[in-house]
Amino acid sequence: MKIIFLFFLCIGAWTAQAASLVEGVVYLKDGRSIEFRGRDRIEIPSKHRDVKGMRDAFVKNRRKETYSVEQIDSVICWHPRTPEYRRKFLPSSQIGWCWVYFETPHMLALIYAKKGYGVATNGGIGIYQRRGVFTHSRVKYYLRKQGEKEFYSPGKVKSRTGKAFCDRLCCYVADDAALCDRIRRSDTWRGKTLLLLKDYIPRN
Repeated sequence: MKIIFLFFLCIGAWTAQAASLVEGVVYLKDGRSIEFRGRDRIEIPSKHRDVKGMRDAFVKNRRKETYSVEQIDSVICWHPRTPEYRRKFLPSSQIGWCWVYFETPHMLALIYAKKGYGVATNGGIGIYQRRGVFTHSRVKYYLRKQGEKEFYSPGKVKSRTGKAFCDRLCCYVADDAALCDRIRRSDTWRGKTLLLLKDYIPRN
């Protein structure tokens, strides 16, 4: 098992194991919100699975709760030691549970990891990826402009950089010529290049 960790909060070695049981809030489509704090825990959602939580998670007779993915709007998770760093996850019937990489009034960017996610004590998020001799599990980016219903994918994350990746991003934001030029000149890793889309401003 190989684990790809994305650090956004600190520089240095990964010193704590990423947790899959965290505190959080489940936001339902009917407007209700279900909180898991203190002695309660929730599993970080992954794949197309329903969301599971536990009341009094550290006792033998803990009570389990399950919420179907169809009834959930979003889930916010955080490590109990760093509640100030919160991670948002959105369900997609076509893709699965995705981590919200960033969102602006004009652009939503998601990351999908088939093997799931973890959150460390410092608030950093881990994206899990298994690599075999001939295959590897998927880690993909997805984009959606304001007003659109379908997601756009610039491709799998097979390497850190790539001209083809930048070309596909430019194709998606072709109505913002200045941003497209910045993307084509980017020579950093893909995740950082994708962050340039925070500055996307539609022509109309």
